[in-house]
Amino acid sequence: MADRNALGMIGLLFGATTLFVMLAGAFVVGDHLTGRMHIDDGMSAAAMTRPAH
Repeated sequence: MADRNALGMIGLLFGATTLFVMLAGAFVVGDHLTGRMHIDDGMSAAAMTRPAH
């Protein structure tokens, strides 16, 4: 029979790891989007491409 306390600790460890990975991913994506917006804001109208006719 499995030890319920050990299973609870393993579950807590996996839950904490999952939460950490999700938060780290959210910060990375948020920083990437913010950086992309700053790059796009600095582009002049002449630098933008026009569709070919």
